[in-house]
Amino acid sequence: MKKILLGTTAIAAAALYAQAAQAQITVSLGGYTEFFGAYYDDDAANRTSREFQIETEIVVRADGKADNGLLYGAKVELQNSSAGGGVSTDEASVYLSGTWGRIELGDFDGAADTLAIYAPLVGIEQIDGDGYDFLSATDATSGALFGAQPFFGLVKAPDSGDATKVIYLTPRFAGIQAGVSYATQNGSEAQNVVALKSQTPSYKDFWEFGANYTGTFAGFSVAAGATATTGTGESRAAIELEDFFAWQAGAQVGYAGFKFGGGYIDGDDFGAASGTAASDATAWHLGASYTAGPFAVGLTYADAEGAKAGFTTYASDYKTYGGGVAYTIAPGLVLQGDFMYVDEDVVNLTTGTPASNEGYVAVVSTRLNF
Repeated sequence: MKKILLGTTAIAAAALYAQAAQAQITVSLGGYTEFFGAYYDDDAANRTSREFQIETEIVVRADGKADNGLLYGAKVELQNSSAGGGVSTDEASVYLSGTWGRIELGDFDGAADTLAIYAPLVGIEQIDGDGYDFLSATDATSGALFGAQPFFGLVKAPDSGDATKVIYLTPRFAGIQAGVSYATQNGSEAQNVVALKSQTPSYKDFWEFGANYTGTFAGFSVAAGATATTGTGESRAAIELEDFFAWQAGAQVGYAGFKFGGGYIDGDDFGAASGTAASDATAWHLGASYTAGPFAVGLTYADAEGAKAGFTTYASDYKTYGGGVAYTIAPGLVLQGDFMYVDEDVVNLTTGTPASNEGYVAVVSTRLNF
């Protein structure tokens, strides 16, 4: 009986200790749900013309502060999947932070993505938005990927996405912040382990660097920054990717509700296979926006060339432009819309078949942030 009492007391004490320890951590829940409706058309064979889409994300945060001032915690983002309607982990990480800066470990965007400065975007983020989801399709005639942007984007340097990585960010001092991140294998996330070289998703030793400045002068807001990324190419199926060193620079100026900005990207040989001539990867863009209370409107333009997702389509000329609007109906509830146009010349790198494509998408969305 005495042993039972001692055991019960120990369990109760452990439970109380665990509760006391957890009491130092604040857990919060948030996220968003966004519904899209789009009408679109381009030159892809057998194309649909209208579709709905919904994107939802639940964000769980746990934040604590130690007696010595150390900040620590974790973040988990759960997002609905495009396949089968399931739910998967989008990002997950733990962090440590203090006057010396911030270290984060896990699946999240790297330094080049976090620190990039580019044109102001409103609505469904226009040239960096979800409208291209509706235009992206493989043409049955040429086998080329139509609609999708070259090298995964038009405003930032090629980055490692949410690949498992380590990042360090400095504190912001005199308006300046810098950072560096490292991913061992691009495309490898969560519990995935690349055990053999033949399994490498595309690039190894993916480094990202960046620094930016933000400040205000006489009513003007100013932001400027530069980022760089580099990776070692690995074999993917029958493709051997080239090593690359890419960089991006951008700036933005605002005054009295107006903002103007733009940027340039040199993607080097990102997405280029060894022995192919289709290796140039560049982009530049411009944009402007105006915000008055709950209403915002913006215009953007981008001109680019480079390989597309999958590395089997190369866009020798990719132009896209359009506009976006946003209106805050109530706290957290936003009505948004974009109209984007694409004009491109592409080639199927597997067969050498060239193709041209013109298309547009008109998309509206309702977004609830909570």
